[in-house]
Amino acid sequence: MRGGRQFDKGFTLLELMVVIVIVAMLFTFVALTIRTTAPEDLIKQEALRFDRLLQLILEESVLKNADYGIEFGTDGYRFLQYDDDKWSPITGDRVLRTRTLSNDMELELALEATDIEIHPVDPATIENKDDIKPQIYILSSSEITPEFELQFFIPTVSTRYRVTGEFNGKHHAERIE
Repeated sequence: MRGGRQFDKGFTLLELMVVIVIVAMLFTFVALTIRTTAPEDLIKQEALRFDRLLQLILEESVLKNADYGIEFGTDGYRFLQYDDDKWSPITGDRVLRTRTLSNDMELELALEATDIEIHPVDPATIENKDDIKPQIYILSSSEITPEFELQFFIPTVSTRYRVTGEFNGKHHAERIE
C-alpha cells in the first residue's frame, strides 16, 4: 500500500436498497397488469356497482326532490328521470349512464316476489318516448317501489349476487349460492 487508501469495489447499502425498491415496483406493476379477472369477480363487481348507483340515485332523489326510475333490459339497465309528465333516460351524466353487462352475464328481476321477464331495450331504437316505463321507481321521499330482488349471474358459474331493495329505501348486495 503506497500511502493511499484502497477502495473496495462493490455496491453500497443505499444503492442496493434503491435497486430493490425499483424491482419491487416493477414487479407490482407487472403483476397488476397481467392479472385476469375471474368470472366470480365480474359478477361481484357488477352487483356492487349497481348497489352503489342505487344509493347515489336515492340520495339525488331527495336532494333534487325528483323522481327517478330504473329500466332493465336483457343486456343491462339504465336510469330514467320523470320530467314534464313523462319518463326519459338520464343523459350527459357519466355516473348514471346506461350500463351494459358483459355478453355472458344475465339478470333476473323479481318485483314484490313476482318474477319479471326482462326484454331487450335498445335506447337507440326507441322513437316514442312515451313508451319508456321503469320497472323500479325511486321516489323523492327516498322510497323504492316496488320492493325488488335483482340477481346477477353467469350461467356457467355457480356464484350469484343478489341486490334487494325495500320500500323504506334500504338496499344491500350479497352473495348467494
